[in-house]
Amino acid sequence: MDSVQVPLTRLPSECSLTSIEIHGSMKTNLLPLLLCMMLGTSLLHGETLSPHLSFSPGPVNAVMLKSEMEHLAIYSTGQMRGPEKPFMLLLTQARRDTSSGATRLPPGIPIAAPSAERQFLENPQAFWEHFATARFHDYDQQTTKIGAVPVPVTRWVQEGDVVEWPGVTLRVLDTPGYTRGGVSYLGEIDGRKVAFTGDLIHGDGQILDLYSFQDAIPEAKVRGYHGYGGRLGALVSSLLKVRAEAPDLIIPARGRVIHRPVQAIDTLIQRVRALYRNYLSTSALHWYFKEARMQACAQRVLGEGSPVELMPFSMHTQTPDWIKGFSTTRLILSEDGAAFMLDCGNQRVIDEVQALIESGLVKRVDGIFVTHYHDDHTDKVQEASERFDCPVYAVSEYKDVLEHPAGYHLPAMTDQAIKNVQGMDDGTTMSWHEFEFQFHFYPGQTYYHGALSVTKPGESPIFLVGDSFAPSGIDDYCVQNRNLVHEESGYLYCLRKLRDMPQDTWLINEHIPYVFRFSSAEMDYLESRYRERASLLSELFPWDDPNYGIDAQWAVFYPYGLTLSPGQRGHLEIRVTNHSPRERQFTLTPRGWNGLKVLGKGGELTIPARGTKAFAVEVQAPSSVGHCLLTADFVSGNMVFNDWTEALVTVE
Repeated sequence: MDSVQVPLTRLPSECSLTSIEIHGSMKTNLLPLLLCMMLGTSLLHGETLSPHLSFSPGPVNAVMLKSEMEHLAIYSTGQMRGPEKPFMLLLTQARRDTSSGATRLPPGIPIAAPSAERQFLENPQAFWEHFATARFHDYDQQTTKIGAVPVPVTRWVQEGDVVEWPGVTLRVLDTPGYTRGGVSYLGEIDGRKVAFTGDLIHGDGQILDLYSFQDAIPEAKVRGYHGYGGRLGALVSSLLKVRAEAPDLIIPARGRVIHRPVQAIDTLIQRVRALYRNYLSTSALHWYFKEARMQACAQRVLGEGSPVELMPFSMHTQTPDWIKGFSTTRLILSEDGAAFMLDCGNQRVIDEVQALIESGLVKRVDGIFVTHYHDDHTDKVQEASERFDCPVYAVSEYKDVLEHPAGYHLPAMTDQAIKNVQGMDDGTTMSWHEFEFQFHFYPGQTYYHGALSVTKPGESPIFLVGDSFAPSGIDDYCVQNRNLVHEESGYLYCLRKLRDMPQDTWLINEHIPYVFRFSSAEMDYLESRYRERASLLSELFPWDDPNYGIDAQWAVFYPYGLTLSPGQRGHLEIRVTNHSPRERQFTLTPRGWNGLKVLGKGGELTIPARGTKAFAVEVQAPSSVGHCLLTADFVSGNMVFNDWTEALVTVE
C-alpha cells in the first residue's frame, strides 16, 4: 500500500515534521476530514507524486523515494517509524533551519551533504567560537543560521558525484546561490526527470529572502558589506544550469512542488534581474566605486553587455568653512570657538581635535552627536567623550544599540559601548550658540540611524544625514542593515523628510568631502524607483509583506550575546516584528543546545500590524564552560521556520 504523510501543526523538538499515515482507500474518505480537524482553516496536504515518490510539506519538506522496504529521504525524514527507516538522507545545504532535524535522527542513518559546506556541518562549534568575537566589526554579512551540534554526515558530495538508489541514479549539481556551497540532486524517477534544488527557488518564481544573498563580488572589488545581492549572479547561473536539464518537476526544500519548472525559473530570473537593475539605478556605490565597477557588478546578474542605468551625480560643492571634516567625523564650529562633534570612529580624529584645541582654534567640545552605530562612526566616541568631557547625544530609537552593542548582531557593529547616551526624540530642537539644531530619527542606511539639521543665520541650512545618501543615490547596499520599505520607516520616510526641508538645504554624508543636494526631479526619480523596488520585492517573496524578505531582524533574541556562570540562570526575550498589514499570531518555541536548558515553555504573541512585541525566555547555563546556542521556532500562517533565530550564550 502507498501512503501519504499528513503534517500536524504542532512541531515538537524531537523531529522536524510530525505526521500520521493513512493507508489504502481510507485516504479518499478520511483525509479531508482529518486535515480540517487538525489544521482548522489551514489545508496542508502531502502528495504521492508517482509510485515511488512521495512528498510531505512542512517547515522542511520530507521527500521519500520508496522501493519495497527501502527508502531514500531528501531534505527531511519526516517522522519515520519501524521498518521504514531510510537508508540515506540527502541534504542540499548546511543551514540550521533546514538541517537541524538531521541531528535528531536515530543512529545508523547515513547522511550525504555538500562538501563545500562541510565545515558548518562537521564542526559548527568552531564557527561559534570564532563568531563570539567576530560578530563585532563584521563586514562579511553571511548567514548565522549555523547549527549548534555536528550533523553526522557520512558522505560529502559535489558536482559530478552520483547517488545510487534501486532503479534511480541521482546526479549532484553544484548550485550556489541561497548558500555559497549548495547542491541539487537530479534524476529520473518513474519516467519523469525530477530536480531537488533546496532553497534555490520557491513556488512559481520566488525566493525566501534577499539578505541570504549578500556577499562579496571579487571581480568588482566589492566586499561582503557592500555586496547587495552578491550571490544573485550565482543564483541565475545555477537556475540556468537546472533549466538546461529540462526537469519535469522541481521539489524544493520548502514550499510546494513546482510543476512547471521552466516557467518558474524564467520568472525568477526575470524578477531577480529587474530588482538588481532597479537597485543599481539609485545606488550610492556609483559615487564611491564609479561606473566600471558598477558595470562589473551588473554583468554577473544581468548578463554580458546588458545596459545599466546609473543616476548621474547631483549638484555638489565645497563644505562651508564653519564645518570641518576628519575621516567620518564632522566638527561644527561656533563663532566664539566652541565645537560640536558628529561621530568619532578612530584615534586620529581625537588627535586632530586635540591639536585644534592646543592651537587655540577650538576652545572646547560641547557635545557629540552619533548618527548611527557602525564602528567607523562609533569606535572612539566614548574615549572622545571622556577626553573632551562632553555629553553624547543620539536619537532615542538607537540609544540602546550604542549603550549595549553586545545585545545586538548587526553589520559593522562596534564592540565599544557608549555610556550615558542622551536620547533625543525625533523632532527635538536645541539651541547651541548661534545655531539651531534639530534631531531626527532617520532610518536610511540602517534602521538604527539619525540625522541632524543645522541652521545658522545667513547660511543655507545643513542636514547631516550620516551615511544615508550620496550624490548618486541611496546607501542601501547592505540588506542586513534593515532597509525597510514601509512608508513610515525606511528610505520612503527619509525622502519625505528631505522634501520637508527648505529647498536650499545642503546634505552632508560624512564619507564625502562635499555638500550636495537633490533637485525636485532627482527626488521624484529616487522616490519612484524606490516604490518600484518595493513592488518588485513583493513579487519576489512568498510573504504578505516584502519586509520579511529584507529584514533579517524581524525575529531576534535580545540580548544576542549573554554571559553566564556555570549553572546560572539568565533572562532573554524574543522580539518579533509583525511587518504584515494585519494582526498576526506567532507561536514561538525556544530550544537550548549544548547543555543550555530552557526553563518554561514556548508561547504565543498576538501582534498588531507593523507592531513589535517581546516574549520572555529564561535559561540555565550548563555546568561546563563554552559557547551555547539558543534557537527558536516560529509559526504564523504560512510562515513556519525551525531554529530560525539564535542567541549566543557564553558560559565563563
